[in-house]
Amino acid sequence: MVDYNGRLGNLQQNHSLERGLKQMDNVLKDILSELNENEAMKHIVWLTENTPKRISGMGDDKKAAEYLCEKMSEYGLKSKLIEFETYNSFPEYSDLKILYPETLQIKSLPCCHIASTLSEGIKADLVYVGAGGFDDYINKDVAGKVVLVEVSYAPATPEKARIAAEKGAIGIICMNWGGDEDVICMRALKSVWGNPTLDNFNKIPQITGLSITRKAGEYLRDLCKKSDRVEILLKANATRQWDKLVQPLAILEGKEEPEKFLLVSGHLDAWEPGVTCNATGNGTILELARVLAKYKTYLKRSIYFVFWNGHEIAEAAGSTWFADNYWDSLRDNCVGYINIDSTGMKDATKYAVDVSRELSDFTEGIITEVLDEKPTVKYLTKTGDQSFFGVGIPSITGRVSFSEEYIEKTHGATLGWWNHTIEDTLDKVDINNLKKDLMVNAAYIYGLVNSSILPYDFNKTCIDIKQKLEIISKESNGIIEIESLIEKVELLKKSVEKLNEAKTQAISSKDKSQLINGVLLKLSRILTSPFYSACDKYQQDSYGLTVLSKPIPLLYPVAELNNLDPASLKYKLLYTQLVKNRNRISDALTECIELIKLFLKLL
Repeated sequence: MVDYNGRLGNLQQNHSLERGLKQMDNVLKDILSELNENEAMKHIVWLTENTPKRISGMGDDKKAAEYLCEKMSEYGLKSKLIEFETYNSFPEYSDLKILYPETLQIKSLPCCHIASTLSEGIKADLVYVGAGGFDDYINKDVAGKVVLVEVSYAPATPEKARIAAEKGAIGIICMNWGGDEDVICMRALKSVWGNPTLDNFNKIPQITGLSITRKAGEYLRDLCKKSDRVEILLKANATRQWDKLVQPLAILEGKEEPEKFLLVSGHLDAWEPGVTCNATGNGTILELARVLAKYKTYLKRSIYFVFWNGHEIAEAAGSTWFADNYWDSLRDNCVGYINIDSTGMKDATKYAVDVSRELSDFTEGIITEVLDEKPTVKYLTKTGDQSFFGVGIPSITGRVSFSEEYIEKTHGATLGWWNHTIEDTLDKVDINNLKKDLMVNAAYIYGLVNSSILPYDFNKTCIDIKQKLEIISKESNGIIEIESLIEKVELLKKSVEKLNEAKTQAISSKDKSQLINGVLLKLSRILTSPFYSACDKYQQDSYGLTVLSKPIPLLYPVAELNNLDPASLKYKLLYTQLVKNRNRISDALTECIELIKLFLKLL
């Protein structure tokens, strides 16, 4: 028998884990004790020193992919490189000058996926629009002008560009987050998620754009506020082309249900040098795979490790391609998705997780058990590589994160002031935080792969849906029938409670456990897309789309109807679409209720 007490003693020195680990089974204790942050760090250093320019399609991304695939094979996983094609972009050059009310040259970098200017550039007035959301344009005329926005995730930069283009702006200047650091954040403005289609290719913002330092941005902002007008000369060029990329897939097969799998991923492409975004994530995944491979005989289900390419510039192209091309397998067999990004960050102090509601209790319990601390738990939104809302796969993405005070001080830099800049260097890694992130992710994986009954609880999902439907009902003023949907979700909640009670009966029987797991997977497939997305389940929402932050995106535009003339064309078109969306919501609720009812009869 392994001496766990000795190993726990070593871990206690840094993380005070003894109390939490007492509740774990011996295999998980052994896995956690074998994880070595120094092994992960070796990979982080290798990627940084040997492949510093991992921008998709520039060569180092392929070299990094080959290294990751080779390491996975060394650990005993079935590994291969997957080739796919994506709509890509490379930055070329930019130039920015103030022409009026003074003359000044400002250092800049071009954004990717922009409408490049001609060699003479564009002369235009500059308008400051704050965060660049819809409300920031109230009473501002930006048609034919360039807008100045602050980099943040409210909204995400591609959505800022989409809104700016919709408002008639011809250019966008992104001022960095952080403080007075002399760094420029590298960005892409392609709001279309993944590869474009015939339906959305023309929705890629046809706008030019560049990035500047925070200090320069504040100077321009203040100039806009105190002057009658600010005129600039802007030049920016970036390519647009289709490129073939590769991304590694490595499979660690389970022993009891090898066809069922957990998807674990992180993006490999990065802005130079990309240490915490995302060499640390790649190193974390490699170390998890190394240790878990030693315990493969104890793993019930399989694990698919994938390192996404096309994340930064092509907007989640690799994960979207995987969702499209592995659709059947994901729909039928994927039990969950863990995305690992920006682990081991310096100055981060508190563990935070974004998680699907049905996995939130499981996730919070894991974190509390492993780290002996209460985490910050937020419900998942559709951001970085969350390309599986359409399929309906419950997801977890977490890390040791920054305090609210830090984020406020750095003007929204949730991933560090250095994120996406040349200052994302090896000194930004905190080895103790890397250890914590390793351990929590290992516990997530072990729990989802080995639980007899999947740890999904849709009670919170039902509560969330009901609360949002009640908001929609008030906004609708009876224009769209909502009350019967509220009654259905109440019935679904009661059905979920009965389903939860049935888990105790099913856990002793392998056949019943598999049956109830099938029901739980089906519920996630049915509920996720209609309630947390604004598009068809086979499509992808535009990156950072504003309506996704609203209650039930498919129905929220009902609020707009109250401000429209019922005789107008827009009212009639929107009303027709909302009725169809309402019916989609109704069908999803009915299908879930009938599914649980049938299962309980069979049980």
